[in-house]
Amino acid sequence: MFLKTESFEHNGVTVTLSELSALQRI
Repeated sequence: MFLKTESFEHNGVTVTLSELSALQRI
């Protein structure tokens, strides 16, 4: 799981790791 708040390009869209972490917790 990502606990950092960094930005990275995903599928051509820049999202935050914290946002992905919240989605993975579900």
